[in-house]
Amino acid sequence: MKFFQVMEFTGTSEEAIAAINNYVEIAGSETTVRRATVCEDRDNPGKLLQIIEFDSYEDAMINNELEVTKKASEEDTSNFGDVQFKNLNVIQVFEL
Repeated sequence: MKFFQVMEFTGTSEEAIAAINNYVEIAGSETTVRRATVCEDRDNPGKLLQIIEFDSYEDAMINNELEVTKKASEEDTSNFGDVQFKNLNVIQVFEL
């Protein structure tokens, strides 16, 4: 079952994009992330959401244990403050 992890934090879209690009560069093929989407709350500028997609919950947990992920998480906390996570099992996706 596909699995999404939603990260919510305060920052700029440029900072969030730079953080993901840095992670991708360092992690390379080691990561199990399939897609990362950066969003800004239109009604609350500066409130960002990252939607991180995995093939499964198990793949997400493998990714969470990678040293590169642990380091990126520490850097995110340092750069963005409190990062809130929502862990979502994907039940159905409708392509319209």
